[in-house]
Amino acid sequence: MILKKRLVMIGCCIGIVFLLVLTYSLYKEKRMYEQYLTMNVRQDMVDMKSAIINNDILFNRILTNEKITNEMVEDGEQASQLYYNFTDMTQIMDKYNLMNLSFIQEANWLVQPAGLFTNDFSQDDILPPTLHRMRMTFERLDITSYPVTAELKARIEGYQQLNHRWLNVVGDFESKEINEKDWPQILKDLEQVTRAYFSEKKLDFVEDDVWRDAFNPRYE
Repeated sequence: MILKKRLVMIGCCIGIVFLLVLTYSLYKEKRMYEQYLTMNVRQDMVDMKSAIINNDILFNRILTNEKITNEMVEDGEQASQLYYNFTDMTQIMDKYNLMNLSFIQEANWLVQPAGLFTNDFSQDDILPPTLHRMRMTFERLDITSYPVTAELKARIEGYQQLNHRWLNVVGDFESKEINEKDWPQILKDLEQVTRAYFSEKKLDFVEDDVWRDAFNPRYE
């Protein structure tokens, strides 16, 4: 009789612990979902698309005119626009990377981790450092204008080709509308097309002159 009561008590304790873990898991999942929804996902989507579309326009103008301007004229401030576009894109990627790492750390507590708003970010992703390197080319904002040398032209042509692949992913404002539920896949696709670009072009992301951090023709 005493053994039976003990078994019942142990069973009740196990049940209570299970309910506490389940409750906590559901609470964490709800909190993380709310965190995702409050991260201005819609605005991030618009900002990312706007930056990519604007980059495409600016690259075309620079290569056509063979000059980068950064002054208050009709087609001016090209360098600063590109610099801030790549800055915004980098910050957006960094934000979701950090969020994803947080979700991974909490995943063990969740009954059903919400896969719709987690993504395959990793420290090996090349999109964030790619954006950083592209931004470096245009960070010399104290020069009002400078010619597009052969080296700089090769670099910008590469940037344009890669940016066009990103444009195919996000589309323009008239042809493609992105919903919040599509955002994780969009980020994943941007990483994949970036990797595919370097693979198809047989470019060494680390050593190739056009993409190497230390090679900055803007200072010439």
